[in-house]
Amino acid sequence: MGWTPLRERLDKLPLVLAGPILRRTEADSVTVWVALKASRHVTLTIFDQNHNFLFESTRTTARIGINLHVVAVTAKASSNVLINGENYLYDLDFGNGELLNSPGILTTEGTLEDITYSLYKLPSFALPPKDLKDLRIIHGSCRKPHGESLDALVAVDKMIKEALEKDSQKRPHQLFLTGDQIYADDVADVLLFMLMDAGETLLGWSEKLPDVENLEELQPGKRNHLATKIAGFTASIGKFSNLTNLAKSHLFTYGEYLAMYLFAWSDVLWIDADFFPDFIDVNSEHWEAKNDEKKAYDQEVKYIKDFWSTLKNVRRALANVPTYMIFDDHEITDDWYLNMAWCSRILNQPLGKRVLQNGMLAYTICQAWGNTPEQFEKDTKGEALLKAAVAWSVSGGTNTTCELQINRCVGLPSVIEIQQNSNKLPHFDATLTWHYIVNGPGYEVILLDTRTWREFPGKEFDFPALISQEGYEEQILKLLRRDDVKVTFIVSPSPFIGVPFVENIQKIAKSFYEKIGNAAWGFDTEAWALNETAFERMLAKLALRALPNSKSRVVFLSGDVHYSFAARLQYSAIHPFESSQPVNCELVVAQLTSSSFKNEVSGMGGSHSAHKKGFVPIGVSSDLPTAEVLGWGNQQGKESEIGNISLLVEDVFQRIPLKIKGNPGIIDLVKQRNMFRSVEITKKPEWWYRIDFLAAKDEQLSEFKAEKIETTSAIAPLPKENRKQALEKYLSMARNYGDYISKKGHGTEIVGLNNLGEITFDLVDGKEVVVQTLWWRLESQENGKMLEPFPLTRCEVSLDFDDQQHPINDVIKEVDS
Repeated sequence: MGWTPLRERLDKLPLVLAGPILRRTEADSVTVWVALKASRHVTLTIFDQNHNFLFESTRTTARIGINLHVVAVTAKASSNVLINGENYLYDLDFGNGELLNSPGILTTEGTLEDITYSLYKLPSFALPPKDLKDLRIIHGSCRKPHGESLDALVAVDKMIKEALEKDSQKRPHQLFLTGDQIYADDVADVLLFMLMDAGETLLGWSEKLPDVENLEELQPGKRNHLATKIAGFTASIGKFSNLTNLAKSHLFTYGEYLAMYLFAWSDVLWIDADFFPDFIDVNSEHWEAKNDEKKAYDQEVKYIKDFWSTLKNVRRALANVPTYMIFDDHEITDDWYLNMAWCSRILNQPLGKRVLQNGMLAYTICQAWGNTPEQFEKDTKGEALLKAAVAWSVSGGTNTTCELQINRCVGLPSVIEIQQNSNKLPHFDATLTWHYIVNGPGYEVILLDTRTWREFPGKEFDFPALISQEGYEEQILKLLRRDDVKVTFIVSPSPFIGVPFVENIQKIAKSFYEKIGNAAWGFDTEAWALNETAFERMLAKLALRALPNSKSRVVFLSGDVHYSFAARLQYSAIHPFESSQPVNCELVVAQLTSSSFKNEVSGMGGSHSAHKKGFVPIGVSSDLPTAEVLGWGNQQGKESEIGNISLLVEDVFQRIPLKIKGNPGIIDLVKQRNMFRSVEITKKPEWWYRIDFLAAKDEQLSEFKAEKIETTSAIAPLPKENRKQALEKYLSMARNYGDYISKKGHGTEIVGLNNLGEITFDLVDGKEVVVQTLWWRLESQENGKMLEPFPLTRCEVSLDFDDQQHPINDVIKEVDS
């Protein structure tokens, strides 16, 4: 048979090309996203577990292309019909009596096994429970199809399946995809070949890209010059300013971006892996290919086949858990709005701007619509954008009026507009809002937009503020905090608290490259802490938002970095940064990072190294990293004395002044202390905090001895179930269990293999804790194969304000009272 283009297969495919994906779900409304090959009026109906009708609504699909029609349909009730913690079912009606189980709709035969579990005959979900101790949230990020090893997102399918078989109340309640749901800049040649084919077939037209003179440069594997030199993108610029070939198959067209989402979430458009296009199909003129080119192609194909192999399970999971999403950079391109230099480099290039627009428009249709469906109702900005997108597509991408309207709706600025806005990314009246909030019983989830609210203080290569002063007002302070909120979750695509070893390298790299007039493009110099003002402002805004409650608890859910870890921060203030008046407030912050679903990297310097070595890969210290920080408002930014240091020099103590500079003025006492010097603080700090990086809980497996087990599957423990017996069974199936159970076993501090995070709450030794359990894989006894994902790394973060393991008062012990 061999490779067959989509246009020759489309008529034989079912109506539903991707989805259903369960999106925003509340007590009075449920949203489901679906992509079809034909226009339909789609009705979403909600049922209780006994299939009793509850409520429904209808919406017509948007004509995204001749053969692509998309809708996020929201079923609305007149009151809060759905009960917290209860399970519900849904179905879709496509008109003419055709439901999900009708032949030719979801499958040719009309079966629903692809989106249902054995307990129910329809896809199902549960609202979050009333009690936080029963809540089960899943999060993760960074899912690159040709990333190494197997996709960890498939673990959600295992979680739902096993919960429904044992205790349906303990199923996952919400899934947060925290960024890089697709990779636009780093794409396998074989996948781009299929996306180009699918994109043109689905849209029904071929997009003419600006500034592309040689069409041969648009072929898979040949786009690096266009991406880097013509569009200005930085994905291919390496750590030493060398030009790599990473962007050789960068997505460019609107159709390619749309097709990538459909390929990421569903197996329908894919051809069977046995008939993937081979090297000659993709490189027809390279009959005499070099061995290394063919070898690299074959390696990408292997990883793409791994990705394809679990797509059915991923599709089923996404149909059965409310799913919330927010972009990071790779949905558009690497380093998106990194700094002012990046903006100047790309936003003046017609090809660069068109590709950004295509990425943003595809994000809107495939992700944002389901996040905030109210933005796309009648007479809204979202509806205006959808109409413009439809008209632009009908014109074959030639309607410049519609293109300009799309440009404004997605908020694409010019360099001049940024400069005229004090080097802050501007927002226009027509632009959609990308950040949003999700409310649950006793908690809230704020999903941050850390891309389009940036500020670029200082020079063009300086570290950005991921959110500007105005951005904090919009994304934090303007959001009403309910009185019943016990915990605030913040989804920040990049970790708010980052690993010190990595951030120190970023500082050094930026300093070095700045001296030679360049940017450290390859080092991702956009961590929160690299811009001290933005970091301290976030802590202050979170503490002030909770008032009149003087104590508040915050849990950051993050991804981005391609490894996972946990950290704790405790903050006290008598005058928070930039506060107009003194006020006493306290915060406990848990940083829970889960990355990546599928983008682990083997070899020196890759995520595998962090998996084995932990937070401090170089050095003799086995201590976990800590920081103890004092802070002062220092509006003038001038040097100010806050204490002194006593140094032992030639057996004589000498006292020298200790000074701060800048606004805020901060000092990390851990960096100041050592056995040869002492610190005294004479100026009382206005706020102070400590940061502690945490290791996983000891599972008490030192006496474990593997037993011979024939099976390759183990049922995972549900939250609060005893873990030991299930772990021992799983370890008995693993070839490399010794690495896991050894002292400071692999994955104890950092998990650098493909993983996802499960978030629960518990009471441990009388302390309230938030728990991150990381699901990842060990190696099978069968050579070259991996076991299924399993909850291997459990880290408990205390939310107690009087935690004796991490005493906050130690931070101010050198302060002269």
